[in-house]
Amino acid sequence: MTKAAELAKMGEVLTNSQIGGRRNIVVNGSASVNQRGDSTGVTADGYYGPDRWHYKTEGEETVSISQASDGPDGFANSYKVEVTTADSTIAADDYARIETRLEGQNLQHLKYGASGAESITLSFYVKSSVTGTYAVGFYSADGNRNIGSTYTISSANTWEYKTLTFAGDTGGTLNDDNGEALRIWFLLSAGSNFTSSDNTSWAGYSDSRVAYGHTANVIGTSSATFQLTGMQLEVGEQATPFEHRSFGE
Repeated sequence: MTKAAELAKMGEVLTNSQIGGRRNIVVNGSASVNQRGDSTGVTADGYYGPDRWHYKTEGEETVSISQASDGPDGFANSYKVEVTTADSTIAADDYARIETRLEGQNLQHLKYGASGAESITLSFYVKSSVTGTYAVGFYSADGNRNIGSTYTISSANTWEYKTLTFAGDTGGTLNDDNGEALRIWFLLSAGSNFTSSDNTSWAGYSDSRVAYGHTANVIGTSSATFQLTGMQLEVGEQATPFEHRSFGE
């Protein structure tokens, strides 16, 4: 390869959402903005704690949700869930998860519905007192479709870095408007109704595809904790260093 060709290839990498700026599609992935403040006694769905992040549950647990002053190197904060009253028996239709919702007008470059739909890579730091296998996934609201994967927390109360790559959805759609188009969800617990169907490729949504492979049970343990920070979603199959933005941005 000539020197000119090498430079052209380098330029392609730099500008193809791999190293260049504005890579991260997630808003407030570092949990640095917490305008709502912390919440205790949480028993139902709602936006609690750091902005843009939503707690969703069908369990009988009670939790506290906060902006923790705790993170891996380079991060001052994280989104933290702490179980204050455990759901001692996880029924088939029980689950708990953290999710964020993205507008379609900010996702058109993903090219969903086209043959060239872009692969996406999700990276994040996670820490929990409960080790085991956890599910993470995407739900396309406009197309009512979903995909998922799993990761493992190996060491209790230790920050671990995870990266997962997902295929583009050639059969989906993302409307060009300010409505919800894509959710990212992180499961904390999941009953058997949500874990029985393979979700490792895009297909029509069903409850059984929400948390395939998930076995960890955070809400079943009193005082259990689960924390996230450094959440980044970017185009391509390579995770890059977290894109920090100013508080004002």
